[in-house]
Amino acid sequence: MKRTSKLLTICGAALLLGNANPAQAWGGTGHKFVARLAIANLPASNFKQWLTKNETWFANASSHPDRWRNRVDHSEAPRHFLDTENFGVGTDALKVPIDFDAVLKLRSYDQLRTDGVNPWTIGRVRANLVKALRERRWEDALVQAAYLSHYVGDAHVPFHATANYDGQLLSPQQRGIHSRFEEKLVERTIKFEDLIVGKPDGISNPITDALRVLNDSIKAVPAILEADRAAALEAGSTNSDGYFEKLSIASRAVAKQRLEAAGRNLAGELYAAWEIAGKPAPEQSVAITDDWLPYAPPFVPRGTPAPPAQPVVSQDVQDKTRLAVVTKTLMSTMLKKQVSYNVVLPVAYGTDNRKYPVIYLLHGAWGGYNDWNAKSGVAAYAASTDFIVVMPDSNGNSWYNDSPGSGAVESFITDELRKDVEKNYRTITNRNGRAIVGLSMGGYGALHLATSHNQLYCAAASLSGAVGWGTSTFDKNLIVMAKDLYPTDTDANYFKDALLPSVLQHLKNGLYNGPSLYFDCGKEDFLIKSNQELEAALLTKQIPHEYSEFDGAHTWTYWDAHIRDAFQFMKRQLAKPQN
Repeated sequence: MKRTSKLLTICGAALLLGNANPAQAWGGTGHKFVARLAIANLPASNFKQWLTKNETWFANASSHPDRWRNRVDHSEAPRHFLDTENFGVGTDALKVPIDFDAVLKLRSYDQLRTDGVNPWTIGRVRANLVKALRERRWEDALVQAAYLSHYVGDAHVPFHATANYDGQLLSPQQRGIHSRFEEKLVERTIKFEDLIVGKPDGISNPITDALRVLNDSIKAVPAILEADRAAALEAGSTNSDGYFEKLSIASRAVAKQRLEAAGRNLAGELYAAWEIAGKPAPEQSVAITDDWLPYAPPFVPRGTPAPPAQPVVSQDVQDKTRLAVVTKTLMSTMLKKQVSYNVVLPVAYGTDNRKYPVIYLLHGAWGGYNDWNAKSGVAAYAASTDFIVVMPDSNGNSWYNDSPGSGAVESFITDELRKDVEKNYRTITNRNGRAIVGLSMGGYGALHLATSHNQLYCAAASLSGAVGWGTSTFDKNLIVMAKDLYPTDTDANYFKDALLPSVLQHLKNGLYNGPSLYFDCGKEDFLIKSNQELEAALLTKQIPHEYSEFDGAHTWTYWDAHIRDAFQFMKRQLAKPQN
């Protein structure tokens, strides 16, 4: 069955058809139960106090990964489940390899899109949470905790652990049991007060533990299917009160046990993340709002036109803000020429005396410093943020490296340009006040510059990034550019530009200390494979990151649509404006 069909089953047809109250993986009710119970399970601490103050938001936000599917991120659906039988281990999830590179030897990346990657998603998001807590980025920590709550909750749903996720492999089929068990049964028969508070699970390896959880989940499937068959046979319908009364006799206890187990397990994951981070004292004044979440359009009633994937910014507003962009010139001693760059200031910059964080926004190959302003609405999007956005020039197809062919471009951006910006504008002049974003060649450049100069930049984001530059498997039509950059010792210098070693150098004793990483790519983009390979490599090493895969190709339509996703990510990474 196509994964879109499974998506309908997992979330209920209402998710894609647009009910006002869509079903989600435990149902919205079940996910709230798991989040609230996890907080109750935590031992007394300032960490628990902080979560408790944000409990309502946390419980509601735990369902956001289901709402995120309204953005049609093709990488999202498999994060919610694991079809255990597809790995050649029968129904024994404990035999599924822990290491992601070992999993890729059993199933291809494309096959995993239908098999599921829930355990490695839990590992990745917990790593994101640890990083956010260590760096005291409290809003991001709450966002990561909410996402972790969702994926941990999903692992405890029996039908998220099996290829027979909706009884569709049986004869006769028992379609609909997925939502009848995890959503309707829970909402009809279980109240939060029914759940027993326990102690957090002890968790050392989140992936190993997730596989244990999934193994327990799949064991519950046969009994639920039998109870469903018997209840339907006796009641004559799967929608009647009589059916749910019969189903409840055999299956309510199972649902209650899985919810309670999820609450203990999530508490263990949260507490372990806090311990690994060094038990930092959270800022108790933080009262988070949905503005910190990745933007996803709301669900709408059936028959109502779907809302746009992003809030609409009128062409008139885009045109006016585009005219307000400032173009600066700098006589560069490093490049031995006059260089121009564009600057977008936030609206508030002119009304206060605060210092602001800076995002350096890089263009792609065969482009220039004015590309972003001329070809997208970035000026309007940036003006409504709390960032200063600086758009430099790459000095040709430099790949943002220092090279004999293009000059000291890397040094210019990280040193000379940075100092000029900080001299002319009120900026936060430490690492937490700087980040880099780019598209295509600039996407590679953003990740390369940030990981190569970790002391300068706290985060990097790539849109449709040419992240395979420096590898032998990269697009041959682009590799030829290396000859222009490095006329001598071309191959040796080209391979030194590879991105992954620059990322991995920041992994020490299981902890990643490098810049926060975000990247996305269009499903129809010719660079999609290298972006998927990067995601697989980061999952293998459990490097904290966020990755999305939307519809679209290597076009300005795509970059204009998704630069706001990168900005939203940066909001959670960069320091807030300072007096």
